[in-house]
Amino acid sequence: MCGRYSLSSESYNQFIEFMDMGYPFKVPSRFNIAPSQPVGVIRLKGSDRDQAILPDAPLPEREGALMRWGLVPHFTKEIKTDRPMINARSETIADKPSFRGPFRRRKCLVPADGFYEWKRGGASPIPYHFCLQQRTPFTFGAIWEAWTGPSGEDWLETVSLVTKPANGAVKKIHHRSPVIIEPQDYDLWLTPSDPPDRDIFSKLSTEIDQKLEMYEVSPYINSARNDGEQCIKPAIKDQFKLF
Repeated sequence: MCGRYSLSSESYNQFIEFMDMGYPFKVPSRFNIAPSQPVGVIRLKGSDRDQAILPDAPLPEREGALMRWGLVPHFTKEIKTDRPMINARSETIADKPSFRGPFRRRKCLVPADGFYEWKRGGASPIPYHFCLQQRTPFTFGAIWEAWTGPSGEDWLETVSLVTKPANGAVKKIHHRSPVIIEPQDYDLWLTPSDPPDRDIFSKLSTEIDQKLEMYEVSPYINSARNDGEQCIKPAIKDQFKLF
């Protein structure tokens, strides 16, 4: 799974400049982005409307949006916050009722410059931070959904990150990994498809998975209340001198 990630304002600005989108909104540096918090998302304009999908139609422009992390299905009568749907498995995303609609029509990109996983099996889980060299920004593959209240009085847009079986460095720590979309695959990922493109994950480049670096960080990251730069600092091991 992917339950925490980081995105500095410098990485965000670098990403937006690369996308040539202008600046849809300002993003402060975040080092411990957690579920149920607002996150920046890149989607296609008009994807909030269920229009007919025309296979050969040109893609609309991309736009930025803020959404809550933890997908709320459109058919949900009441929002529950105890177990938000923060991840969608690539193996079942095309079939699960909560995800199949967004997977067809509302795929999106979530910019980041790192993410965290915990290695389990010891006395307590050990957190690790994964990133590219020089903290180059990258994008998670994600899906989003819009929810309205029973009487149409509320409007909430939410997002879920897509995961897959881990490979590369991540596999040493956890059995699941976020799907990372490389720039040459942005249009492939964002293009609506009905029926859904069940083979899309085999078409995506995975070279970036082999470029991820990892290092252990402090348990300071464990609390979602902590969001300082200390979150991404390498852990300092206690050293004992023998006399």
